[in-house]
Amino acid sequence: MIRLLIALWSLGTAGQPTRVRRQISLTNQIGLFASATTIPYQVFYAAYDYSLYAGVFYANLVFITGYASVLLLNHRGHHDAARNLLLLNAFVQLFVVTYFISAGAGVHLFYFTIGGVLAYLFQPIRWERLCLQLLLVCALFLICHFQFAPGSEPAPVPPAIRDFMFAGSVIGVLALTGLFSLLIRRDIDQAENELTVSNHDLAQLSTTDQLTGLANRRQLDDCLSREWARLQRESGPLSILMCDVDHFKAYNDEFGHQAGDRCLQRLADAMSEVVTRPSDLIARYGGEEFVIILPGTGEEGARHLGEKIREAVSELAIPQCDHLSDDVVTISVGVATLDRCAGSSAQRLLQRADEALYVAKGNGRNRVEFLPQ
Repeated sequence: MIRLLIALWSLGTAGQPTRVRRQISLTNQIGLFASATTIPYQVFYAAYDYSLYAGVFYANLVFITGYASVLLLNHRGHHDAARNLLLLNAFVQLFVVTYFISAGAGVHLFYFTIGGVLAYLFQPIRWERLCLQLLLVCALFLICHFQFAPGSEPAPVPPAIRDFMFAGSVIGVLALTGLFSLLIRRDIDQAENELTVSNHDLAQLSTTDQLTGLANRRQLDDCLSREWARLQRESGPLSILMCDVDHFKAYNDEFGHQAGDRCLQRLADAMSEVVTRPSDLIARYGGEEFVIILPGTGEEGARHLGEKIREAVSELAIPQCDHLSDDVVTISVGVATLDRCAGSSAQRLLQRADEALYVAKGNGRNRVEFLPQ
């Protein structure tokens, strides 16, 4: 039953923005629950004295049809028409029913429920329009309350039953108001969760290299700045590895850029399997270059890790171009280490790792070279 209700009040919401989706859902929900609230009154009219209450009975059938039309309009995408029909239908129904059975039955109290959700039915909210609508709700309520007092109604309800109806109307008003508040709160929470997920995804996109899934240049710079600030506060080594794929241009020319992209992805995965500490960062520096930041790692540890990465890449056994001396794709690694930041800078450390990489390239590639700071 609950699944059916959710399916009904979700009619027309597919593909809509969050705010519009909330408006459509609320319009459908009011239509459904207004129809459901009308049914107990219909049962009383039919069972107690059908001939006396025939007028209000048939009027309510028209209003129930109007609420059903609201769902149909939303399903077909006519959302503004559905909302306007809903409000017109509800305003007129409460007025007409109160005229037939008097204000003593408390039906006009449902104007308070409508007034409580008006602000959520319009996007964007215009305060002038909202104030005018609330004034209209107040005016209709006051007219019903004073103009249709018990004693002059066309279809009078016995006092005992009328008091019972009034109590039922009060309970209905409170129940519907609480229910709509709960549903609106649920929609808002869902929208906030979607926004949180979207913000997280955007943050990931802004700091992640889309090809390899590694950190990008922006995240690298942020990490390097943090580690440099830490190094200024406390002693401890900081090492950087600069890695470059050997003969990658020739590989791209031979096998194509798609094969080159797959090669870089496999190399990134291999590096990630070697560099596992949460404090370390692997970033794609640009093209076929990678940078690894190793906080708290000295020269010996950095050179050892560089060798492990170089070996891991060689063990992938990615075939290299036939006209080159190397049978498989390899990388060269430059290592730079700093124990204190006095008289230097983070960019200087990065530059030193780059210089060590060029030494590795010049000494035959597929090797790890270290240059002291």
